[in-house]
Amino acid sequence: MVHIIATLLIASALTPTPDQAKTIVKLEDKLMAPCCYSQTIRVHMSAEAEQMREEVTDMVLAGKSDQDIVRYYKAKYGETILVVPDGGAGQIAFGVPIIVVLSAFGLLAFGMGRTMRTRTLEISSRQIIRADAVPAGVIEKIRRNVCDEFQ
Repeated sequence: MVHIIATLLIASALTPTPDQAKTIVKLEDKLMAPCCYSQTIRVHMSAEAEQMREEVTDMVLAGKSDQDIVRYYKAKYGETILVVPDGGAGQIAFGVPIIVVLSAFGLLAFGMGRTMRTRTLEISSRQIIRADAVPAGVIEKIRRNVCDEFQ
């Protein structure tokens, strides 16, 4: 009877609380598997990832903070162990592609707007020039205005 109670106490001490379980999942999603750096340790099936999952669970159960655990792995493997690099490197890694895409859309919109405006004015000036009832002075003035706008 005492043996069963001792076994249950030990098993309950090694079972993470709901908060600890959330912390473990969060840390497993932050750390890359060091064998190939292609997946997080939460989903990767290598021996190294399994060992790291066990270490993370042990450290969380021992009361270590998230920062201490991340610091431990950064010291052991470097910044590449993190899914999202800390500090400025992480901001650059995610910020630069967003800026590039937004800039490309802006340039595309600007170029298309200018092209549409130019084509509309060219068509309008040709239609006016072909009309016989328009005095020659007016046609010349329109040509100068249209040419001045696009130079």
